[in-house]
Amino acid sequence: MQKLALIFFLLGLFVTGLLGTETRLLFFWPGCALLGAAGLLAVLRWKLKVSFQPNDGCLLSMLALVAYLGWRAWASPVEVYAREDGAVLLACFVAYLMTVTAVSQPRWRLGIVCVLLVLAAGNLTAGWLNFKGRWDFHLVPGFTRAFPAGRIGGFFNNPNHLAAFLSFAAFLSAGVMLFARIHIASRLLLGFGILAMLTGVALTVSRAAMLGLGAGGLVFLLLTLWTVRRARPPVFKWLVLALLLVGGTGGGALYKANEDSLLRRQLSTPLEADMRVHIWRAALGQHAESPWVGAGARMFYEGGVTYRDPRTSAYTGDFLFAHNEYLQVLADYGWAGLVLVALVLLTHLWNGLRFLRWFVAERFPATGMLCSNSLALAVGGMAALVATLVHAAFEFHAHIPITAVLGAVVLGLLANPGIESEVFKSRRVPGLRLLLKILMLGASAALIAGAATFGRADAHAGLALVQNKRGDTAGALGSLARAVELDPRNAALAYQHGLALMDSYRPEMPEAERRRIIETSATELTRATALNPHNYLCQVALADALDASGKTDAAMAAIQRALVLAPLYEEPRIALGMHHHRLGQFDQAEAAYLWAGQAGARNPEGTTNWQENYRQLLRHTAILAERERARRVRQP
Repeated sequence: MQKLALIFFLLGLFVTGLLGTETRLLFFWPGCALLGAAGLLAVLRWKLKVSFQPNDGCLLSMLALVAYLGWRAWASPVEVYAREDGAVLLACFVAYLMTVTAVSQPRWRLGIVCVLLVLAAGNLTAGWLNFKGRWDFHLVPGFTRAFPAGRIGGFFNNPNHLAAFLSFAAFLSAGVMLFARIHIASRLLLGFGILAMLTGVALTVSRAAMLGLGAGGLVFLLLTLWTVRRARPPVFKWLVLALLLVGGTGGGALYKANEDSLLRRQLSTPLEADMRVHIWRAALGQHAESPWVGAGARMFYEGGVTYRDPRTSAYTGDFLFAHNEYLQVLADYGWAGLVLVALVLLTHLWNGLRFLRWFVAERFPATGMLCSNSLALAVGGMAALVATLVHAAFEFHAHIPITAVLGAVVLGLLANPGIESEVFKSRRVPGLRLLLKILMLGASAALIAGAATFGRADAHAGLALVQNKRGDTAGALGSLARAVELDPRNAALAYQHGLALMDSYRPEMPEAERRRIIETSATELTRATALNPHNYLCQVALADALDASGKTDAAMAAIQRALVLAPLYEEPRIALGMHHHRLGQFDQAEAAYLWAGQAGARNPEGTTNWQENYRQLLRHTAILAERERARRVRQP
């Protein structure tokens, strides 16, 4: 049973690495189901064979963090947003507990590194396809990568997230290459793979990832030197010379090979003009509204709109994430969340350092061997964790399923690195392990249930996207209807269904059919605004449907709510102008359109804009004026 749980765990990690590479849950649900199955199998075994005892302090800090984040997700104002953080949180929790228990044997843990190496090879192959001109490559047929050309992404939409994944894989592999009990040929192959992964990071042209690599590399170097100096002093000076030679040569070669790409990136988006500064101001603005517990899980989706920095370029798109995981935690979960995150990180890093002390003080003198799988994963894990923490100050890869799960796995490695000593033994917390088993059972069941329900709804919604691209609007409308039926509390699906109904409206339809479509659309959009009252686009769409059904006062109220939610945006101001235009209030419509022209956040190119609507108003008023002149001429 335990080996079967291990197989499902590695499969879940592999499938998540293939598909769980973006922020939406659509492609993450298969990985959720496999990780949930692994957790269920492990708990059903109940008494697992654990090679070493995990640190209860680490377990307790993780339990406190998961309990708090879970409570905030449950109490968040928008269920569909909280569901995204909730699914990632549950998957990370199961992966963490699996790592500290069922996958505690060092030789089994090397299977995690093998999975990462296979995924890294696949990502680098996909990156080669990017360079061959297929910049929109996506692993799933019918879908495309939306990131602009020029930077490889592999299976990821965002190259920065590919760089974060490769950093994890590179440092864990480096630890295995130096310290694990493997053949010399395997070490050479790992060395080649690490160089390939470092080259991949460079080709993503992610400056934050390069900074993280530097910090992680420094930690890896210091931990390695300290361990060797304490264990084998005669080898120390030769190791220093070898590391300086290899590190300097390899680092210099990588930098020179990618110097032009980095220079072009700096010229196109200089650091001093980076948009992240404006995003961070928005995050701090949302944080100020609820500093202790935050606005709720992933509520920066809306906070980036409501608290948009007025100094941001009008043509910069919406800020869905804070591009700084620490500010994101402050905005969504408040100071309480950030303190608990810091507590988890400190306890696990401290336990990793305790392991190194124990290893050189007790383990090495008893065995006389530096080759140890546990030592390899501890050193590589701490370096990988530091690298991703530095990178997280400029990115949001903790919201990507595979990188979040990998972070949980690394924390699991440090919570149970392999200490077997009375001197370094940690205190037991009564009842903690029984509680964690019960919670693991619930989390695993929730992952499987979520994949079976919400996952099916997301699959129908994804099918609707593909059908729309192919021009099958009727099929897309049917798929959305099925998705809404499966997941009636999903505000995003209700909004998409309402818009699809409005788009299906045709003037040549029978009046009864037109009326039905308008009423059904208004009902769906009303439901969307009830499920998510913080989204201004839902309010604007509802205003259109209410105007069409003759409920002009309610439409005006929806527009006013949209203006409060998005005070700098062009879209609600255009909606105000269109509302007045429909009612024949041309002076108010003109004022609203001209006000839209002063918006601090403009609609994307190719979509409706204030100039187009203002010209339509002028044409309409000119036609009416001409008709009035003609009427007067005809009068006797």
